[in-house]
Amino acid sequence: MNSDVLPKLLDPEVELDPYAFYRDLRARSPVHFDESVGAYLITRHSDVSACYRNPAFSTQNYAWQLEPIMGRTMLQLDGREHARVRGLLTPAFRGHGLSNWLGVVESNVTAILDGTVQRTLDFLLARFRPGDEVDIVSAFGRYYPVFVIADMLALPKEDHGRFYGWYCAQTAFVSNLARDPIIDAEGVAATRDLAEYLAPFVRYRRESPGADLISLLATSKIDGRFLEDTEVITHATHLLNAGSETTDRTLANLLTHLLSDRARFEEVREDRTLIAAAISETLRFTPPSQMNGRLTTDALSVAGIDIPPESLVMLVMASANRDERRFIDPETFNMHRTDLDHESAFTGTGEHFAFGYGRHFCLGAQVAQLEIRASLTAFLDRFPEMHLADGYVPRSRGIKMRSPVEVRVVL
Repeated sequence: MNSDVLPKLLDPEVELDPYAFYRDLRARSPVHFDESVGAYLITRHSDVSACYRNPAFSTQNYAWQLEPIMGRTMLQLDGREHARVRGLLTPAFRGHGLSNWLGVVESNVTAILDGTVQRTLDFLLARFRPGDEVDIVSAFGRYYPVFVIADMLALPKEDHGRFYGWYCAQTAFVSNLARDPIIDAEGVAATRDLAEYLAPFVRYRRESPGADLISLLATSKIDGRFLEDTEVITHATHLLNAGSETTDRTLANLLTHLLSDRARFEEVREDRTLIAAAISETLRFTPPSQMNGRLTTDALSVAGIDIPPESLVMLVMASANRDERRFIDPETFNMHRTDLDHESAFTGTGEHFAFGYGRHFCLGAQVAQLEIRASLTAFLDRFPEMHLADGYVPRSRGIKMRSPVEVRVVL
């Protein structure tokens, strides 16, 4: 991909190999306006890092990219808003109030997760036997994180399938860079149906709380007041979307990398201290979320390119993570690389930006970390001879969210 005219982000050839496209952009046009999505693509690691730190790159774009399916969540707070908003977002979720809310969730989520992940793993893996040929994505990965969240919310088991359907429609909305109206409408309808479904659970558990996430949200006080029902539903929906797709896609990418060169799988199986490195390198090499959008609030200049106010900008983490200026031999998957801090992989300072950065760090990251570690450990323990099916080569798809559409293995 080295012609004089650069392709567009939504061109089919880019989806086949976006990393070649990003390599060209870093070399020839590191801040590049792409007409197909109406956005500036920022592709070098240092520039992406600087933009994440600059409050003039706001999350106001989430008003149309996320709000129709998630409502207004903490993702949209950037400290520059002046109006006090009502509805799904209130002043309690600004500044100190936001920190309080995160503290409430983080201090309790581990307790809620205890047993939940293992129960879900046992339920899904009970169908599999050594020697079975299965597609990990369709038979396990897509359901696993959604069922974990549904269990954290203490929803009836018989409704988990409906919950999964709503999740699929919502994630399709988020990935819909082309803004296909049918996909958008299905996402909005799923959000409406999910909210109607959750509402009676919220009301009941506010009066009769249990050891679940809905009860935690419904009975927690923030700045002296309880969350409204709509706020509880909004943040439960956000947690579903924040962690589930990340887990699903990261697990597919991780197993692809470990099984494409089975010596890696065997190395991790024998030395479990490498699990963290395998996951963090996967997040660098093939981040499930390839880019994050921002909206400029002021006129800005990045790498010598002027960007007008109210411009849509895409911070392309998938490109930044393979920037030759930042990483040694970036096009190679290497669990032993010394230029990546594995300990910060699931924090707001992760060098791969896979979960965002700073105050807009993805709340679902810690849930995703536990889910990915637990599932990989389960596969290593239960299916030590696991390998890719004969002749099968995983193929990744997607521009905004990317991972193999299937990972066919023999357990």
